[in-house]
Amino acid sequence: MIQAYQEQIFWHYILDNKLYLNTTKPEFFTNPTLREMFDIAKDHSQRYGEAPSKNQMAELVRVKGATETISEDIINALYNAKEQLKTYDQKWLEENVGPWIRIRNLDNVMRKAIAYMKTSQITAENAKSTVETVRSMLTTETAIDFDFNLGSDFFDAAAHLQTRLARTSTGYDYIDKCMKGGYWKGSLIGLLGGPKSGKSTWLTNLAARSVTNGYHTAYITLELQEELVNMRIGSNLLELPLDDYEKIAEDQDLLKKKLNSLKNSAFKPLGNLHVKEFPSSTASVNDITSYLKKVQEILGIKFDNIFIDYINIMKNWRNPNTENTYMKIKQISEDLRAMAMENEWAVITVTQTNRGGWDSEDLRITDVSESAALIHTVDLLFGIITSPEMKARSEYYLKCLANRVAGLENTRKRFTIDWKYARIAEDMNAQMEDMDFILNHTVGGHSHKRGSSQSSIAATVGSNVDPDKPEIKINQSPENERSGEGLF
Repeated sequence: MIQAYQEQIFWHYILDNKLYLNTTKPEFFTNPTLREMFDIAKDHSQRYGEAPSKNQMAELVRVKGATETISEDIINALYNAKEQLKTYDQKWLEENVGPWIRIRNLDNVMRKAIAYMKTSQITAENAKSTVETVRSMLTTETAIDFDFNLGSDFFDAAAHLQTRLARTSTGYDYIDKCMKGGYWKGSLIGLLGGPKSGKSTWLTNLAARSVTNGYHTAYITLELQEELVNMRIGSNLLELPLDDYEKIAEDQDLLKKKLNSLKNSAFKPLGNLHVKEFPSSTASVNDITSYLKKVQEILGIKFDNIFIDYINIMKNWRNPNTENTYMKIKQISEDLRAMAMENEWAVITVTQTNRGGWDSEDLRITDVSESAALIHTVDLLFGIITSPEMKARSEYYLKCLANRVAGLENTRKRFTIDWKYARIAEDMNAQMEDMDFILNHTVGGHSHKRGSSQSSIAATVGSNVDPDKPEIKINQSPENERSGEGLF
């Protein structure tokens, strides 16, 4: 009964899927009525590019003279099953329909081969040709390949759905806003910062939020040791002072209790977190991909977000000895993007500024080392802005420098850091600053800053604020205890 119902679901799915339609034969269905109906419906689907509706199917059955075996009740029952197709997970269908076709085809070919053997008069003279005929059946007729990607048909409305680009929150409102909701599978996100600007601190904070949001997370470090990464994320999530963490970790019973308490008190199940250290300049994209796939296989999980610290000290497997840094970053970033897309991961990495971006109170695209190579590849690039004075105020600004998905380039937002736990928080009282507002207002006639309506600005920072002023800056912040400066 289950098999018959499953075949009805597959019947509808195959008729609407060109990749499966041509390789599926009526005899693959075990139910004789389904076979007959598929034979009728397949011709219509191939001719008109879509499966017949219920009324069209009834008319096709009448024209074919098959009303004695295919009644109106049978057609109604079959098309009632089509409604259930909407409840099936797309990935499950893709992973089950293809194998079902392969197995049914193999069974069909084996039956043909056995029938051929039984009905053939085999002699010493034709034995060789008989073997070759059967071998040909088993090799050519079972060679079904569903890996070929036809691409999408623009005139198919379903091709315009953004389901593959479903977003998962980063845990920071400003970053989510710039990314139209957060990370998506296949994306490559970059953060740019100068030496000792906190690139690794930002990456560990993003990884910590990924875990607490329930996403399976991997952290690849080519700069820090695994223990240091675990310490920073542990201090953040377990609220253990960073300066005391090494000593606290020696009490394994206490640390186990803290870790269990974190899991048990979470609002939602935490994601997995695996940290892997590679020595600087020894790991290529291929090495990282192999490691991540092996971990997924062993643990039986699928990673969502991959954090790599950082791109400039990765190995370029294509040209390992090249001294051309532009070409190195270009090829590594292209390989990272391909890794993200092929494996349906979001990849987040950091990169170094040139000298112009060191200890600067602002960052621009011109501050990116090998700028064109990286900017042409990433989906978004954020600048980590902090000067010595800003560090003293426990303050960061994050600035959107390049953006494929939202028109928020050259905006920025204020963040604060609690040095005690190396924890970065978004200043929810500060407005997103539109650094291009004067130009946009003068040339484009924009009446308010990007990312905010006039009403939302007034509601957030007070009704006496003039939304047409070039900038809104709120720099006051509580002084945090500044322990752990070794982060930078």
